[in-house]
Amino acid sequence: MDYTSILANFTITELNEMQKASLDAITKNNDVILVAPTGSGKTLGFLLPMLPFLDANNMQVQVLILVPTRELAIQIEKVFKQMGTQFKINCCYGGHSVGIEENNLKQPPAVLVGTPGRIAHHLRRKSLELNLTHTLILDEFDKSLEFGFKDEMEYIIGKSSNPK
Repeated sequence: MDYTSILANFTITELNEMQKASLDAITKNNDVILVAPTGSGKTLGFLLPMLPFLDANNMQVQVLILVPTRELAIQIEKVFKQMGTQFKINCCYGGHSVGIEENNLKQPPAVLVGTPGRIAHHLRRKSLELNLTHTLILDEFDKSLEFGFKDEMEYIIGKSSNPK
């Protein structure tokens, strides 16, 4: 896949070494752990490799990105939108209107980013299904655990397990 037009949206001419390694690892493996300092381009490092796996004909959540804070959720949503793909993304997090989120989930986005508490809330209310979700990204997983989201993370991971 040629990422030139996406990178141009960020005024970037080429990927950095971490992003290149991420693309390579994700195309070769099912499970990848990406460790890099803040500001190193991790968000593009995990968003770019998922693009070839998105199916425009699949009208369900295909990628779920769990994050510990609303600020990180909003940041990832902004980066994804700046990429200029045809795919829809939505955010779900505490402090955001549940009604708006439920309305957005009636026509599910290809990519959903949210905090564990709010995603678990939608799963329990059945306003969200993950039966066709093929990719689960745990961004800043350690912080999610530090913030006390262990039970929610286990619940979500259990609900997103794809038996294929």
